[in-house]
Amino acid sequence: MPVLDWPSRQRAYLTLDLECDFGTLLAANVPSPGANSYAAAAHTDRLADLLDRLSVPLTCFVQTDLLDERPETVEALQQAGVEVRFHPHSHTHRHRSRTSIEYEVETSTERYHEFFGEEPVGYRFPNGDVRREDYRHLAEAGYEFDASVFPTWRPGHFDNTDQPRTPQYLPEFDLYEIPFTVYASWLPIPTALSFCRVFGRPYTELLVRRPPPVVVFNIHMHDLVTPPTVRNLPRKYRAVYSRNDRGFEMLASILKRLQEQGYQFGHVDDVHDTLRE
Repeated sequence: MPVLDWPSRQRAYLTLDLECDFGTLLAANVPSPGANSYAAAAHTDRLADLLDRLSVPLTCFVQTDLLDERPETVEALQQAGVEVRFHPHSHTHRHRSRTSIEYEVETSTERYHEFFGEEPVGYRFPNGDVRREDYRHLAEAGYEFDASVFPTWRPGHFDNTDQPRTPQYLPEFDLYEIPFTVYASWLPIPTALSFCRVFGRPYTELLVRRPPPVVVFNIHMHDLVTPPTVRNLPRKYRAVYSRNDRGFEMLASILKRLQEQGYQFGHVDDVHDTLRE
C-alpha cells in the first residue's frame, strides 16, 4: 500500500464521533441499540456555539442510530454557523465477533442517505477496529476514504504500531485511509481530548506547545460533558472520566492554542480531496 505524506503542514482537523454515551464501554453490555444512552449528545448546541465563535470547522462521524433516537442533536450541528461535514460510522457498537461488518456498513450507509439525502464518501469504524477485509465492504458501498486507524497500541483492542502515521492509498479498493494522529513515534499517544483528560496537563501542554505537523484532533460528546451513565462504567473507567471534568474548557483552550501556533483548521474531506487530485 503506497504511504503518502500529509498534503500540508500546520493543519488541524477536528473530528467528532457523535455516538451513544461512552461508545463501546457501555454499548457492549446493553441488550439492544435502543437501550443506548445519548445524554451527552444533547449538548451539541453548546459545541456548535463554541466552534462558531472560534471559526473552527468540524468533521462529524455520526452513529446512525442517533438519526432515529436523537435527530435534534444532528440538527443542532446542521443549523450552526460552523461548517460541518457529516459521514457515518458503524451504527451499533457490538463486538465484531457478534455482528456482520457488511451489514453494519450497508445499514449505516442506507440510513445516512435517507436522512441527509446524499451519498457519503467517508466512513469510520468504531473503536478504531478496521481490518483489511473491511475495506472491500466500503469499496462495494461506494466509499472513497476511511478514517479509522489509530497508529498505536491499545491493549485488548488493537496493535497498529506497524501502521503508518500518514495517509495511505489502497489501490485494490481505490480507497484512502486517513489515520488519527499521535503525538510522535516516540510518544504514540493519540491527539484526542479523551487522552488529554486521562493524562492531564503534562500531555496537554506538550501537545499545544510543540504540536505535531498535522493534528487530527478527535472528540466525543462524553469527553465534553460527563453524562449520568458514568456510574454504569467499570470502576477503572469511572476513575478516568471523573478526572479533569472540564471538557468544554479544555477543548476551547486547545483549539485557541493551536490557532495561536499558526495552525489552519480544515475538514478531513480536504485531505482526501487533495490526495485524490
